[in-house]
Amino acid sequence: MKTILIGGDFGNIPKSSSVINKLSKFFDDVDIKNGGTLDDLKINLDGFSLVIWSPNIDNEIDKQYPKKEKGSVLICTKVLRENRNYGDAVARIFKMNANAVITIESSSKPFKFQLIDALGNLWCDTSDLSVLSKSIKDFFSWSKGAIRIDSIKTDFNITKPNQTLISFCDIIKNVADKVENERGGRYFGNASTRCSKMFPSLRTEDDFLVSGRNIPKDRISIDDFVFVKLGDEVDTVGKVIYSGNRKPSVDTPIQLVLYRKYLNINFMIHGHAYIDGVDFTKHYFPCGDLRECEELLNKFPSDNKSFILNLKNHGFIIATDTIEKIKEIVNNSKFIYRNIGKESI
Repeated sequence: MKTILIGGDFGNIPKSSSVINKLSKFFDDVDIKNGGTLDDLKINLDGFSLVIWSPNIDNEIDKQYPKKEKGSVLICTKVLRENRNYGDAVARIFKMNANAVITIESSSKPFKFQLIDALGNLWCDTSDLSVLSKSIKDFFSWSKGAIRIDSIKTDFNITKPNQTLISFCDIIKNVADKVENERGGRYFGNASTRCSKMFPSLRTEDDFLVSGRNIPKDRISIDDFVFVKLGDEVDTVGKVIYSGNRKPSVDTPIQLVLYRKYLNINFMIHGHAYIDGVDFTKHYFPCGDLRECEELLNKFPSDNKSFILNLKNHGFIIATDTIEKIKEIVNNSKFIYRNIGKESI
């Protein structure tokens, strides 16, 4: 695990950070960039599998964000002021295309650190840098164990249907309103449907509509859906094939695998809250990690026409055969706020 730690003050008055120096002692193969000029932050991160990015830069200066190598793990930092906000800390993860954030409470002595991942889960809460470093290593191993597949763009298209998909969008907006109202307006999740149930003349079971990546679900429209195809080996080493300029949701591979087994299922909605009174999976996996499939596929018989499940430390999934049924489930479900920065692994 080749690691680089970037911290300290960068700008006109460079200053090193004692925390960065101390934390580096717990990593074997490590480089350090501790304080310097702004030009010193122009670092080539190729070859580093773990990047901890914690430079202190004056707020009046445009921030420089790292460009990590594909497949590497990036952990950023966020100092929590008096009105500390874990939502702001998690938002920094997405802004920097990072994997996790270390929050720092500098008002306490010694400093207090929390390691929080992109879904708001707490990996550690400590003032001990040896504990923090161990949690970082545990998170790194967990992240590197993820099984993902790429998406590849191609040219195929079908005229999008009208009323059924419009109705589906209305249901998704309803879920977004319920979930986001309880979760402070944070990003919601994704949805998908089997195309053959939208187009009576379309006989194939291998074409789907999936919500595009990072779109606001409270304003979703039929134009926000992306056509995707189910490749022969999507659940092993294949790729998700999509059409158009917008990439499909990162959860697309998971749902395509589920559609392959559950041939009665035609609609799915996934979000980052819990549904009251619903069973949980036993293990935690991030969005788009195919390791999640095994547990889901063993949970229900293949002839099921609907199922609801909470995903440990992650969220929920609703799947049904008809749009009427998914609407009924959404209307009758109580969505529970996930306590960002408090739910421990």
